Amino acid sequence: MARDREALGRFYELYFERIHGYVRRMVGDETLAEDVTQDVFLHLQRAIPTFDTTRELDPWVFTIATNKVRDLWRSKRHQHEGLRGQSLDDGDADDRTREAVDARPGPLPELESEELRATLSAAVDALPAGLRAAFVLRWHEELEFTDIGRILERNEAAARKRYSRALAELRRILEESARTSRRGA
Repeated sequence: MARDREALGRFYELYFERIHGYVRRMVGDETLAEDVTQDVFLHLQRAIPTFDTTRELDPWVFTIATNKVRDLWRSKRHQHEGLRGQSLDDGDADDRTREAVDARPGPLPELESEELRATLSAAVDALPAGLRAAFVLRWHEELEFTDIGRILERNEAAARKRYSRALAELRRILEESARTSRRGA
């Protein structure tokens, strides 16, 4: 029994940040992300005895997380809060040098880095849910397209296409953001 708790604790340590980050990115709200992440781990704890050890663990875990996000989007509570309209099917439509006196870096690189992170994060958040899911699973979680397809209930080619569309849409969003900031400067 103590061994099971220890294993479950290690499992939680290994997956919590990844699952929470994925869920937060998909639902866009920290409180909802915490609730959904808790649901994911409760489900995983109950379902772990049924896990087929001949299969990869990551796709199984992220499939459960994706299904919990879908459950949230379908729930009356979520619809009541006006957060409806999200679907993992979104995105299926056809294409549309000088050396410093002090060797330490000053605050500018850090500020620029923070600004870039914020801009990228906002651009990812602006993606339709289906494209965002494909992007996060591939870019952040480094899952294979076959696994992403299984998680999103699509085939590998569709997962690749969604990822490609996500990159194109990110490029468009970031270019528009750059144009807007140049006009405002």
